Amino acid sequence: MTLWMNTNYGFDMLSAAHWEYLGTLQARRSEIKPDFYISLISGLFIALVGLYIIVRPKTRHIKIAKPILPKPTQKSAEKTSTQPIEKTENTPAVSPNSGASLGPRPMSPLGSRPPTVRPLTVQNQTIPAPKPMTTAPTIQNSNSPELERALEASEYIIKKCNKIGKIQNPLVAIAYNQSIFIISTKTSPDDMLDAIQTLVTIFDDTLGETANDISVRGFIISPSEPVKRQDELIVTFDSNADFIKYVNEHKNEKPKDYDAELFDAFSTYISTVTGYIGKV
Repeated sequence: MTLWMNTNYGFDMLSAAHWEYLGTLQARRSEIKPDFYISLISGLFIALVGLYIIVRPKTRHIKIAKPILPKPTQKSAEKTSTQPIEKTENTPAVSPNSGASLGPRPMSPLGSRPPTVRPLTVQNQTIPAPKPMTTAPTIQNSNSPELERALEASEYIIKKCNKIGKIQNPLVAIAYNQSIFIISTKTSPDDMLDAIQTLVTIFDDTLGETANDISVRGFIISPSEPVKRQDELIVTFDSNADFIKYVNEHKNEKPKDYDAELFDAFSTYISTVTGYIGKV
């Protein structure tokens, strides 16, 4: 730009004297060629566009499938309450590395309405002092070290996490195909669904529409309640041995389009998320 202005107008953009002389001409309302201003404005515009191209951020796109829990109808609710729950096989037929979609996105349990608080009518009588509230003891998860050894032997990467939702000390493992597994022992399906919803909400808030390639699944060993879902979002096992056998049969293998740099970024992001929710 300096060369152009020097060649065509004899104006040195790096000279303070030239700028002072230009200001003097403008103050005296001397006639200045219009193309001088056009060249000056065009050069500044090109400089700004070039700087934007250089410094604009380059983001990675990690996508997530957002499962949605279907809203039960009145007929289906009546059918569920009247029919006995059938025991299904615990071992799923779908491999965790198949990259299948999660299906419906889990939502908060339906029908959870706050209790109705009725006003207390105070009469002319002595009101006893309220009893101190006691905090319910925290239920610690009883995952054994052999589960971690089995996951590491099958090349899954374990992420430390103190808490996800209502589950204390769960095992969180990730696979090369950007799958996330939450493993817990003696947990109810509702608590596992709440943990999955917690992760999905964080992914949705932090990654937005680009987060649709991450899949989340829950594995429960010796569940405290029967599982009523018919999909593969939550899988149950009767014992640690059944889960270890399942992991050994479905090892963490790298897909054909494996990108080491992308997986490292994904692994670092999951470590940040598990560390954050473990402190909340």
